[in-house]
Amino acid sequence: MPPLLLPRKVPLTASVLGLGSSLLLGFVTFRANRLAAGEAIRLLQTGPCGGPVLMAAWIILATTSILKIPERWVNFTLGLLPGALVPTALKVAGGQAERTALASGDIARVSLGAAFWVSLFAAAVIMLDAWHTGGLRRKLTLFSATLGIAVTVYLMVSGEMSHLSILREFINRRERFTGELMAHLALSSSAVGMAVLLGLPLGILAHRKARLRGGAFFVLNTLQTVPSLALFGILIPLLAALTSRFPVLGEAGIQGIGTAPALIALTVYSLLPVARNTFAGFSSVDPAAVDAGRGMGMTGSQLLVRVEFPIASPIILNGIRVALVQAIGLTAVAALIGAGGFGVFIFQGLGQAATDLVLLGAIPTNLIAAAADALLNGLIGVANPRGLR
Repeated sequence: MPPLLLPRKVPLTASVLGLGSSLLLGFVTFRANRLAAGEAIRLLQTGPCGGPVLMAAWIILATTSILKIPERWVNFTLGLLPGALVPTALKVAGGQAERTALASGDIARVSLGAAFWVSLFAAAVIMLDAWHTGGLRRKLTLFSATLGIAVTVYLMVSGEMSHLSILREFINRRERFTGELMAHLALSSSAVGMAVLLGLPLGILAHRKARLRGGAFFVLNTLQTVPSLALFGILIPLLAALTSRFPVLGEAGIQGIGTAPALIALTVYSLLPVARNTFAGFSSVDPAAVDAGRGMGMTGSQLLVRVEFPIASPIILNGIRVALVQAIGLTAVAALIGAGGFGVFIFQGLGQAATDLVLLGAIPTNLIAAAADALLNGLIGVANPRGLR
C-alpha cells in the first residue's frame, strides 16, 4: 500500500456512503400536494450554495479518512465536521422547501428524501466511531454534537424549516402532539414502573428459591413470545367481560380498549428483562462478600440493602434499560387499541399514505428511546460500585 494512504475503515465507509447517496439519491422530494406522487430532487439541484457545501464536506471526510495525515487534523476533521452536517443539511432542505412554497403555493409539499436520511445515518456512524476512539476526538465530537443540536433547535424555533412537510404536519397538530407525547411517556414509564415493582421481588425470589426459578421464567419467557397485537386482542374481551361483570371497574376507568389493556400488556413484556436481570445481578454477587457481611453481624435485610443490591444494581439497571426502550417502542403499537401515544400519528399516516405524518410519530418515538437508553447507561456507570469499576 502506498505510504500516503492510511485507510480508517469506519469513517471511510460512512463517508463514501454519504457522498454516494448525495450524488445518486434524491435529497428532498417535491409533491404538488400532500398525497401526490413525489419527484426526487438531488442535492446539487437544491441551490448554488448548500448542495456544493455538503458535497465538499463529504469529500473532505472521505479524503481525511483515507490519507496518512497528522492525527491532530484527523481528530479535528472527524470530530467536528459530522456534527455540522446535520443542521447544514436541514438548512439546505428548509431553503428548498421555502423556495418551492413561493413558486408552487402552500399546497405543495417538500419532504426529506432518501439521501438526507442516508447522510444522517452516515454522519451518526462517524460520530459514534469518534466517540469510541476517545481522547481529543471524543471531546470534539461532544462539542460538535451539542452545537449541532442547538443550531437544529434554533432552525426549528425560528421558522426557517417551517415549509418542510414534516414541520407543517407538526404545526397542524401542535396541541395534539403535546397530548400524545404525555400519553406516550406516561404509558411506557408506568408499565416499566409496575414491572420494576413486580420484577425485582420476583427476581430476588428466583435467586433465593431454586424451585420457583424454573416455573417463573418459563411463564415469563412464554408471555414474551406472544405477539403484541395478539396479546392486545386477548386482553380486550377479557377486560370487557370483567367490566361487564363488575361495573365498578368501568367506573374506575378500566375498559376493554384504551389504556388498561395496553398497560397490562406493556407491563407483561417488561417483566422478563427486569426479573431476569435481577436474578442475574444477585447471582453475580461473590459469596465471599455475603459471608464477610454475615461475619460483621449483618442481618438478612442489611445484607440485601448494603451488600447484594449495590453489587447487583448495574445489572438490574441494565434490565430496566432494556424494558424501558422496549416499552417505548411497543407503546406506539398500543395506539391501535385506543391507548394514545405517537402511534396515533403513525397509523393515521399509514392510512392516509402520508409519509411525513408517519415520521411525525416515528421520529420522536426513536428519539425518546435513544434518550432513555443514554440516560440509563449513564446511571449504570454511576451505580457501579467503585471497587468493581
